Amino acid sequence: MTAKDFEILARSLRPGLVKAACRIVDNHDEAEDVAQDVMLKLWSMRADLDRYSSVESLAMVMTRHMALNVLRARKVSVPVEDSNISPEELSPEDVMVRHEAAAEVDRILAALPESQQTLIRLRHVEGYDNASIAAILGSSEGAVRTALSRARRRVAEIFASAQ
Repeated sequence: MTAKDFEILARSLRPGLVKAACRIVDNHDEAEDVAQDVMLKLWSMRADLDRYSSVESLAMVMTRHMALNVLRARKVSVPVEDSNISPEELSPEDVMVRHEAAAEVDRILAALPESQQTLIRLRHVEGYDNASIAAILGSSEGAVRTALSRARRRVAEIFASAQ
């Protein structure tokens, strides 16, 4: 891949990477840093990028991993749900329940294969619709629907076995 080709690719990818990272880290400046790190990594891999069927999905997976590393560095769990309630308004019991729920979700997701984790996070954490996920992964909407259905079924099995 030439430098000019990479520049064109980077311009098209960067806004989506920042948006995806921001959904995870919930901080625009950190999301910009994550996107920049992904761009640097892709630049160092530019000679080999033609081997990938979808550089966009590679970049999204890299972004997700780097953003989760930022959260781990902050020692913050991945949010289970968005809420308009500030942490100060929660009782200690509510805080404990939320932490336990987040830990349970993390445990269940960790038991999934990487591809299913990615699908679940893209759909339910980052909020992408099936068409967007298909575009990111270079797949069809039908394949995404089927894979999501299998991933959800696996989550239900893991959850049921823990009960």
